Amino acid sequence: MYANVFARSALRSRVAGRQLARSDLFHFENTNGQNIPFKTTNRVGLAVKMTLYLGLGFGAPFLGAAWQL
Repeated sequence: MYANVFARSALRSRVAGRQLARSDLFHFENTNGQNIPFKTTNRVGLAVKMTLYLGLGFGAPFLGAAWQL
């Protein structure tokens, strides 16, 4: 009985190891800038967008306080 349990667990671990080791499941280009969801080629546009995004995030509490007052 115990041999049967060990054989099944060994078979499961071997099958799971083969599925995780497959390299054709993913396709990633190994180039700079491919791991972020925005383009960094236009530096001026990136600076404007980041300033607006961070400025609104930082200024939201102050704008809310001014609105309440």
